[in-house]
Amino acid sequence: MKNTNNITNNETAQMMTIEAFLGALLIITAVLFVVSQPPSGVQQADAQSKTQLMHYGEDTIDMLKNSPPPEYTDYDNNLQYYFSEKKFDDLNEFLNGTLPDNVEYNVELYDGGRYLSIIRNGYPSANGISFNEIIITKGAPAGGVGNLTGTYITNKSFDNGSLIIPMDEKQNNNITAYNLILRISDLGIPVYQLLMDPRGNSFNKSAYHINTSLDPWDGAGGYNLKSYAGGPYVIDVEDLTPIIENQIRDYAENPIKVPSCKIDKIEFNNSMTGTIIDMTFNLSDGSKKIVNIPTTNFDVTVSEGDNDSKYLEIDTSSIAFDDLNNSKIIEIVMFNSAPFNLTIDNITIESSSRKVLNITIDSKDYSVSSSTFEEDISLLHNDTARKVTVHKSGGEINDYPYTTWLTSSPRIAVYPKHGTMRNYFSDSGISYTVLDSNNIVNGNLGNYDILIVPHTEMIGDSLSDVIVVRNMIDWVSDGGVLLAECASIKEIDDRVEDVDQDNHTWHGFIGVEHQENFNTNNTIQLIGRSPDEDTLGQYLADNYTGNDGACFHPLAQSYTEDGILPGTDGTISAFRLNITGVNPKNSIMAVPQNESGGVAFPKITFIEAPFDKGTVIYLAGHDQSTFSQQRERLIFNSILYSTTAKVYSYGLLEIRITMWYK
Repeated sequence: MKNTNNITNNETAQMMTIEAFLGALLIITAVLFVVSQPPSGVQQADAQSKTQLMHYGEDTIDMLKNSPPPEYTDYDNNLQYYFSEKKFDDLNEFLNGTLPDNVEYNVELYDGGRYLSIIRNGYPSANGISFNEIIITKGAPAGGVGNLTGTYITNKSFDNGSLIIPMDEKQNNNITAYNLILRISDLGIPVYQLLMDPRGNSFNKSAYHINTSLDPWDGAGGYNLKSYAGGPYVIDVEDLTPIIENQIRDYAENPIKVPSCKIDKIEFNNSMTGTIIDMTFNLSDGSKKIVNIPTTNFDVTVSEGDNDSKYLEIDTSSIAFDDLNNSKIIEIVMFNSAPFNLTIDNITIESSSRKVLNITIDSKDYSVSSSTFEEDISLLHNDTARKVTVHKSGGEINDYPYTTWLTSSPRIAVYPKHGTMRNYFSDSGISYTVLDSNNIVNGNLGNYDILIVPHTEMIGDSLSDVIVVRNMIDWVSDGGVLLAECASIKEIDDRVEDVDQDNHTWHGFIGVEHQENFNTNNTIQLIGRSPDEDTLGQYLADNYTGNDGACFHPLAQSYTEDGILPGTDGTISAFRLNITGVNPKNSIMAVPQNESGGVAFPKITFIEAPFDKGTVIYLAGHDQSTFSQQRERLIFNSILYSTTAKVYSYGLLEIRITMWYK
């Protein structure tokens, strides 16, 4: 970290430079005004009406640029004020009162990848024309030239017929739902999220009631009022066409290949280092699958005998030792590729001079008294519980105040290969790319939105190359999102401090204290400041964080009673902050509970902070998928956060106004 006075002076100089740059733009060009053909579906108007609409557009923009903003606001004109403060209702009122009664209009916001509707009054007629405008904003939701200041959250209404993807107990599978969300985003339409306070029944006053149908496709069963929590996703009916809606239905009812079953953990009576584990899966159709696991390097081979099952697929790519106990191996994932249901009659697990004590399958523990585990395991074909639940609204969602959206599907990279939690991606079917040090040295990070650093110690290996660390820092600074887990957390912060100590006043990316490892499998508590009385959240906000924590934060969206999530072991399942050098804009999202159910602060489990234009997220704990989908959601929330709309201190914002005659 560097001298505070220097950083203050440099930040002041930076702000003066930005303000000078913005001022020059205002003086030289003010705004860029472009008249273009309207979006597809709007035909050429006749010359006279087109010319008149051009005049209306020019006059309206001039009035917005020359009308003073409200008193005591630091803006140059109403155009800048409306968009910087998200006063879209006021903008709508201004346009409605300015334009002739026979002229209709839509207003859209360009987020860098596509136009998002903020005022919609219908579909343009044949005589429409569009105006593109680039304005300088403060608190810009796109095109930021300043630092990241947070998530872009706005008021948003959705008309009758919008699709709802529940993320609470009404959802069959919260994890495969993320795959559906990203596939919808790939169709080129916005996917909105209704952000909520995730801290459970004692705090959650933001659960929202919507009149919806359980059958969004055929309308059977009628509509009734349901309460939605956990941060549901919404597809605006205005963005739906029959083709897109049928595509979403196909995605939801025919989900990608997800595991039929997962062996979470096998515990032996002694360390398994340097041994060989032989597993035989005997199936009800008379076939079997034999897996040989040498634990020296976790290379796995599957025998190809004549009697092997054609339908049981076993993915052992995620297998690893438990972080703290080499007598436990974790993560053997199974798929049923048969066009019918399969049953595993028994599993034989053998290893020289070792005994199996217990096995955990799909989060259920079983004691094992011999080498053969005698328990039927069903592998369902086309399991309806793995399909994604979608509802349809039967009434308006009116002006929801905490709405954000995805700007695109995130491009995911993992580094290094060692320690990668592949089960996250097998659970969801979301694709990712594993990078090596050469990829990062060669600048390949620029092709990705989020970098996930798994639970692995890195200083002695992956982060020893200064160029790797320097490129990671520059990539985050330029807008990338870094998610680090477990053992990598404090090592990343320490290494960033070694390489980048003169750039910020705090330690590393966020300010994790160099410390002995903390380990606890106690539950964790989502925390944060809210409008209600919240002593702990207020204390943290006043002393350790510049933000509101989990309250209405996209990273913390989950659904559990009182905001309590299961604990997980790991080399680092909790950490402390270096209070003398902590990133002041951090958001503490979760802390571990102590043995009596209280909060074990100042230990922390989950935190994020902006770093220039990017974001760094630290999530303690080993395997987030072992005990709860709601805990595993923290991983996928982080992935989607990389392309969630953000706010920057300054920016160039493009809008499009389309006008036509009624």
